[in-house]
Amino acid sequence: MRFKKIAAFVLLAVMAIMLMAGCVSKTSTQENTNTSGGVASGKNTLVIGAFADFKQCSGKEGQSMVFDLMTQRSESMGVEPGIIELWTTNADLTEYTLKIRQNVKFTDGTPLTADIVKYSLQAWAPYCDGSFIYSLESMDVVNDTTLDVKFNKSYGNFPTEMTRIYVSLPGSLDDKGNVVNWVGTGPFILDDYQTDQSATLKTNKDYWNKDKIPSIDGVKWVVIPDENARIMALQSGQVDVIGVAEHYCALSYAAVAELNKDDNYVVDLNPDSGLIATYVYNYAEGPMTDINLRKAVTYAIDRKTLADTVMSGMGAESGDFMRRKYNFSPRNEKEYTYDLDAAKAALTAGGYVDTNGDGIVEKDGQPVVLRFVVESDETARATAVFVQDCLKKVGIDTKLEALDDSARAEKEKDGDFDIAYTHPWLTTPQTYMSWRGAVNTYDDFGIGFGVSSNFSTYLNEVLVKSSKDDLWNTFDKVWAEEYAFYPGTGLYTTPRVFIHSKDVTGFIFNPNECVIDLSGVKITR
Repeated sequence: MRFKKIAAFVLLAVMAIMLMAGCVSKTSTQENTNTSGGVASGKNTLVIGAFADFKQCSGKEGQSMVFDLMTQRSESMGVEPGIIELWTTNADLTEYTLKIRQNVKFTDGTPLTADIVKYSLQAWAPYCDGSFIYSLESMDVVNDTTLDVKFNKSYGNFPTEMTRIYVSLPGSLDDKGNVVNWVGTGPFILDDYQTDQSATLKTNKDYWNKDKIPSIDGVKWVVIPDENARIMALQSGQVDVIGVAEHYCALSYAAVAELNKDDNYVVDLNPDSGLIATYVYNYAEGPMTDINLRKAVTYAIDRKTLADTVMSGMGAESGDFMRRKYNFSPRNEKEYTYDLDAAKAALTAGGYVDTNGDGIVEKDGQPVVLRFVVESDETARATAVFVQDCLKKVGIDTKLEALDDSARAEKEKDGDFDIAYTHPWLTTPQTYMSWRGAVNTYDDFGIGFGVSSNFSTYLNEVLVKSSKDDLWNTFDKVWAEEYAFYPGTGLYTTPRVFIHSKDVTGFIFNPNECVIDLSGVKITR
């Protein structure tokens, strides 16, 4: 395992321990004075070491502990009831009747009503990939437990999009989508919060979903941004678990592999729930507009060796854009593979030749040097260096920039790249299509995957249809165009990982990667 400078490591570790010991002064008062539920202290409190602040975590993990979702994802990425207990629709999918679960209360005693659900659907949608809001014609409250929703066109994706929408009290979001009132109906109550330091939650013993009431008294969420300091906090017993607070693995997989060898800890690894690390090519401008060069880069990457080394065997090679176990995945297309002969043939077909014998191919007298932009964490850098070496072997040079997240996003949003890290395709591809899968403009993750004018039609079909067969047929067309175009490439699977002490058991990988499910956790210390 590779460590940063000793001085920085020790300082961060000491800061983490100080946080755990309560040595940092509070920056805010209690969020919720409701006394329902147990107090988050003592031996039956779970202490989580988290990469990011409780309220600012990128995947809304913190919100999932306090608020309930409208509908839930199943293991196969289907839709199951949540706060919306039942939904019915008319034949052309323009009207829905939502039946709201009865006897649900917020932790301040407010009963859940159709008016609150109406507010929540409208307020959360713009910030949670709720594209339905842009086709909404009306929402009418029939009674306290019934809501009628009408769209101006067929909209079959509505139940799926509701798997990302929380229910909250009116006025709980500001005009930028930030939560300003943390009173929810969920399994935990936010009791205390210190910005960028910690959060304390107590278990909602009156939670409506009796099967999901956690047996622990509460949770202490401690912010430890540095990977090595988080590991040290686990090893010293200052935290019980790391990895739970993130919807991706926030540790290097080399570090995970090392911890997996240590009998003092349990490494829960879920290879089926992760995404595929993906690069995107700037096919809109610059050298990568040439499909021959895109093909050459794609075939030049030795994904198996990459997964075995950089991933330390924790993941598996993949040249796909989406895992094939999920609904509407690329079932008919051939996965991109490592093929040096095919890479060299593509370069030859594109007129790339090494005329001066320096090992780098040229086009129109100019050496091929690609701008390569990735994140700066250890796994991202190691991956990029490996890929850089693969490309060099076929005569493609690269200028690598490993940047912090904000700098990387700015570069990619400006189109200042040839190859770049991109956000992988989500496990509900309908959501990804409505987010960036149907556009070809630049954004924080490079360029969208809408590689032809047909993708606006595909997006409309994805949002309109509800039949599984119809959706498969549409996505078959999507993937056929994607794979033939070579807009980027998958590299390896990125499994989710929870690492915890032996006296804490029962962690659950929720099908929704941004939901923290602690209903099965037991502490035996």
